[in-house]
Amino acid sequence: MRYLLIVDLSLAAFGAALTLAVGFVALVFTIYQDASVKIAAGLPAILTLTACFVTLMLVAGTAGWLLKAKKPAHWAAQVALAIAIPVLWQIVFSTLRG
Repeated sequence: MRYLLIVDLSLAAFGAALTLAVGFVALVFTIYQDASVKIAAGLPAILTLTACFVTLMLVAGTAGWLLKAKKPAHWAAQVALAIAIPVLWQIVFSTLRG
């Protein structure tokens, strides 16, 4: 179970780091959306990516927290994480492709 906890918390940290990075870009795009048509057109994609990384952070963090606390619902959280990862992967790559 220790390795599963490490994986969960690593995915949560990865999601948090990407949320901060892409969230900052989303903030800059929001501030300067009136400056350029390209920036305004790219804002929905940036917001979609930010939402995906926030979701990854929350789902993985919840799974790790439930596993650490030895709650019986941790298996349901692990299943939710296992389902969320490929779904988020598809959303992120389809957003990046344009």
